[in-house]
Amino acid sequence: MKNMNEEQLIKVAAKGDMEAFEMLIGQYEKKIYALCLHLLKDPEEAYDAAQEVCIKVWRQIANFEGQAKFSTWLYRIGTNQCLDLIRKNKKRSQDISLFQKDEASEEEWMIESPKQEEGVEEKVEKKALQEVVQLGLKELKEDYQVIITLRDIEEHSYEEIAEVLEISLGTVKSRLARARQALKKVLQQNKEPYQSFFRHIK
Repeated sequence: MKNMNEEQLIKVAAKGDMEAFEMLIGQYEKKIYALCLHLLKDPEEAYDAAQEVCIKVWRQIANFEGQAKFSTWLYRIGTNQCLDLIRKNKKRSQDISLFQKDEASEEEWMIESPKQEEGVEEKVEKKALQEVVQLGLKELKEDYQVIITLRDIEEHSYEEIAEVLEISLGTVKSRLARARQALKKVLQQNKEPYQSFFRHIK
């Protein structure tokens, strides 16, 4: 069984073989947890959510038809699980890095880090900015939080996001653009803590 590829493991696991399933899901456990942690921003809650995702995958794997990649199907279950928790608990917490360029067309919305080697002051300001952005994300609706997480944190392609969220490629791009604009608008609000932070770094 150790020599089986993913497709073979899926077929065997779908027949109820727990050993095959454990080998299969073991390849994705860290990624599932990372996704849940990014969306829920609570280690314990993320751990519980990841465990629940694994249980759901085990229960549903017999229905996996292979129309999408297994990893995409897995991310879809994980994303939906986290969305359910966010909506129930109203804990809208995420992390995001705004310091890495993605594509040239996306540069306008990003806040870039200094190109020179950072000193202590720059590192402190970067950490503070990350915390401010994190607070800003809490004010966005769930759909915006998810799409920013999938694209800018998990670094999925537009095509993968379209499959995970079961939306068109055009919808992915337009929703992501709106989400980023919404985040910028939140960060530009003339209220605390945003006002104090940006006044401090001017």
